[in-house]
Amino acid sequence: MEIRDLIDLENDTNFQQLNQQVNSFNTLKILKLENHEIRHSNILAWLLNPKENHNLSDYFLRKVMEHLLLMDENSGNIQFQKVGDILNHSLVDSHVYREVKTDKNRYIDLLIVNQQLKTVFIIENKFYSSESVNQLNDYLEFTRRTFGNFTIIPIYLTLNGEEPSNSNYFILTYEKIEVILHTILMLYKDRLNNNVYQFIVDYNQILKEKFYPNQDQIVQAIDIYRNHKQTINVLFEETVSLHKQLQFESGFYFEFMMKYKNTIQYIYKHGQNILSYSFDEFINQQFDKEVLYRSQPTSPHLLPPEWEGISYVHMKDPNYWLGKGLVVWFEQAKDSRLSIIAEMGPIEYTERRSLLEKLEQFGISIKESSKLEKARYTRFFTQKIDINKWDDMAELTQGMLDLYNSSEFKQVRNQVATILNNDEVEVVEPKTSVEKQTAQDIKVKVQRAFRKWMVLMNIPETDYRASTKYLSFIMPLFDSFKERLGETREKWWWYNGPFLFWFNINEDSIYFTLEVGPIEANQRVVLMEQMKEQGIVFSKKGLSPEAKFNRIFSQSVAIKGLGESELLQVFQTLYNHHELQETLNKIQHIYNEFYSNFE
Repeated sequence: MEIRDLIDLENDTNFQQLNQQVNSFNTLKILKLENHEIRHSNILAWLLNPKENHNLSDYFLRKVMEHLLLMDENSGNIQFQKVGDILNHSLVDSHVYREVKTDKNRYIDLLIVNQQLKTVFIIENKFYSSESVNQLNDYLEFTRRTFGNFTIIPIYLTLNGEEPSNSNYFILTYEKIEVILHTILMLYKDRLNNNVYQFIVDYNQILKEKFYPNQDQIVQAIDIYRNHKQTINVLFEETVSLHKQLQFESGFYFEFMMKYKNTIQYIYKHGQNILSYSFDEFINQQFDKEVLYRSQPTSPHLLPPEWEGISYVHMKDPNYWLGKGLVVWFEQAKDSRLSIIAEMGPIEYTERRSLLEKLEQFGISIKESSKLEKARYTRFFTQKIDINKWDDMAELTQGMLDLYNSSEFKQVRNQVATILNNDEVEVVEPKTSVEKQTAQDIKVKVQRAFRKWMVLMNIPETDYRASTKYLSFIMPLFDSFKERLGETREKWWWYNGPFLFWFNINEDSIYFTLEVGPIEANQRVVLMEQMKEQGIVFSKKGLSPEAKFNRIFSQSVAIKGLGESELLQVFQTLYNHHELQETLNKIQHIYNEFYSNFE
């Protein structure tokens, strides 16, 4: 890379615009709050406490309770009506406690006590980590013993609305927290102290970026990366090694990196977004004729050719997606799986209701609220598939093909086409070679055995992925490290945490490994040194700030001709390998010694 490459990048107007946006001032980002669960709990405790200095009284606490009732997932909770009754009373006399120690030496994230209403709210906050064995049961039993005849409302707060192991818990998501903050900023601007208002703006911005990434910025980053790929790659590697290192150099190159470090990292992270590239390849492989589509970076979309009849239906909003009343899109779901979604948009009411009722006749479930005249958007089909490596274009493309050609979605495509065309649609099966089917069958068999093994291992669905190319999973210890060390500095598999187990599936063998990922450089070096002291063996390069990936255990096993029960035994034998178990014990010791009380 030459100095003219840096000058060329710096004089790119898109680069300068993005630099201003990425580096907008945010106090909480400076404090590196966004990736640490404990910091989020502290802020929530402040917002939930009616007596705190935000001057919101019990508004935030009441809105949290209201959103418990608004989430469909909670409608069957035995305490559902009780929450409604509680909202008939003031909550200003509630007191909020942090890290309440139980009699089993566990700590409840947030405990809210209202003596007047004889009510206790438990909030277990899981920003990245997942629940430990019996954790939710222990919290509920402890609170019941401690507060006797009080009404107890347990809440499980997660990023993606994960289902708690204990059905007594209400489900709450951080997306709902963002909605509440957004409402506060609209309604309470004139009532809040300027510092309080700006603090909430900063926190809301962190959550917005998590759930509603700026599409224009991502497109801009992709364009810049395409135009300056080699320069960005070199600069990113250099900026990573600079982090927290005492290093002084003179000259334009060093000053450039220090000035634009955050922008370079943003471009590198989003510029490699290959969802749209994979979608283009999916279009090429799936269709042999023209199809209406758009390769948007985070939700590429199309109109299936058999749905062209929707073009004759009047639209209320011509700017809706592709300008048609129906659309299908792919996206990375909040649980890092690949989703395909079919939606009906804002078409003229009479035709919209008629189409929805005809879909119901095919057995497709439609909410009654979607049939109202004010309704605009109705998702009538959603399906997900596991993706292990989001930087693997072949895996993403195959995932799109599998979803689009699944028996469930083919049935929906044909049903919609029947409604639009008023005729029967012939299902044409995609042609595949015998050789491909045989290879695919082997991988599907391994995938099924892996899923059964995950059940036997009590690994929840949120903690593993199984595609036809890769298998991967995590354990609670990895979540604990992620909670302390934060996410990786670039996208890594689906988990973006410090450790991951993964398998590579071949026709006659599987390769199993435990790998350390690209967490922040300085913390990674410290962690690798701690592992070296414990006798964990890895490449010497793992101790350098530039290192990203290190396999600390790996094993390959032949699987040709094995049945399901034999594959289950292979998985268990690999996991029980004495060297791996010794390594895991050492990693647990490192966590207990250096990170369990670390903030």
